[in-house]
Amino acid sequence: MTNRWRCGSCGYRLEADVPPERCPGCREACDFIDDNRYVPTRNGGPEGPEEAPEADWMPRVVPEACTGCKKCIELCPVGAIVMKGNVAWIDPERCDGDAVCIPACPEGAIVLPD
Repeated sequence: MTNRWRCGSCGYRLEADVPPERCPGCREACDFIDDNRYVPTRNGGPEGPEEAPEADWMPRVVPEACTGCKKCIELCPVGAIVMKGNVAWIDPERCDGDAVCIPACPEGAIVLPD
C-alpha cells in the first residue's frame, strides 16, 4: 500500500507532494505551497493521503467510448497501452497507475474505477 492522492478534477494519481512539472496540466484540484510544489486536494479542499490497493488506482478503457485515436498510447510513459482491434487496452502488468492517459483521451474513454 502506498500513500496516494487522486486529483478530483482530472483523476491524475499523485504521490506525496508532486513537482508541478509532473502534473499533466489541470491543477484545478491542487494547492500551490511555498516550496513550489502542488499538494493534491479533492473538490477544492485539502485531503490527507488515501490508502488504496494498487488495483483501485489502475485506469481502464471504456470500450464504447474509445475511438482508437492512439493519443493515450503516445503519452503513456511506460508503454502500458496497446490497441486490441480498434480499442485501446491497458496492460495491468505494465501500468504504473500514473493516469497520464486520462487527460490525454479526448473522448474521456479512460477512467479510474469508482
